[in-house]
Parts: sequence; C-alpha cells; structure tokens
Amino acid sequence: MTDIKDNINKLLFESGLTNYQISKRTGIAQTTLSRFTRKESDIENMSLKNALKLNDLWKTISETEKKV
Repeated sequence: MTDIKDNINKLLFESGLTNYQISKRTGIAQTTLSRFTRKESDIENMSLKNALKLNDLWKTISETEKKV
C-alpha cells in the first residue's frame, strides 16, 4: 500500500501535471483532486478506484520517462 501512496504523492506533488491534466487522463473530478492537493482530504481515505487510476497514471508516466 505504501508504494501506491508514494506513487500518488509523486503524481500529485512532483510530476508537474496540473489537476486539470490529471483529471482529463483519469476521469477523476478536479475538485476531488484539489481536496488531496490542498491536503483537505487524506490520501489514505481515497477510494480504491481513484487510487488505482492515479497509480496507473503514475506508472505510465514513469515508464514513458524511462524510455526517453
């Protein structure tokens, strides 16, 4: 679980992607993402569905960077 949480943190806070960009690629509402980036909600309380979407996006981005 820690790996997924770390991946989500990296995506939200270190990737350089905006909430809008993440929203478009995952289908997660910008308002939902904003609650996490403003730390109004804790990542541990995120729905499994959203956590998996964000983790998958981080993995895709990481793999793309490795190829470049």
